[in-house]
Order: sequence, then C-alpha cells, then structure tokens
Amino acid sequence: MWPHVYGEEMKKTPILLIAYFVWVSETRVDAYLDPGSGSMLVQVLLGGVAGAAVVMKLGWERFKDVFRSSKAKQTDPNE
Repeated sequence: MWPHVYGEEMKKTPILLIAYFVWVSETRVDAYLDPGSGSMLVQVLLGGVAGAAVVMKLGWERFKDVFRSSKAKQTDPNE
C-alpha cells in the first residue's frame, strides 16, 4: 500500500501469517512406515543417481564440443 509508511513490516506480515496458520492447524498424526518404505527410498535415490549419470554421459560430447576449436574438430581421429 504505502511502502514509505510501513516499510519492512509489510514484507514480514505474509511470512508471519503463514507461520501462524501452520502452527494453528497442526494436528496429531499417527503414521506407520513399513519396512518397504526404506527400501523404496534407497531405490529412488539410486535411480536418481543413475539417471543423472546417463544424462551427463549423453551430454558430455556436446559440452566438449563447445570448448573445442574448429581446427581440432577437422583433425579429430575419433570421428
């Protein structure tokens, strides 16, 4: 509204309101994690690492081509 009047208080208000509503709406939850949950978490982490490795492997040649000169591209024995 009037930033010269309220200043920093207007910036803090939404954060304080969100924190208040999260604190007020807190309820007790009885949750159960079966033994398979840990196994699934490990599989998700390993799958993410494997996916990142594949993306890096596929993009490595493009990355190297950015820094390679045009003369080196013409005399490259690998192609």
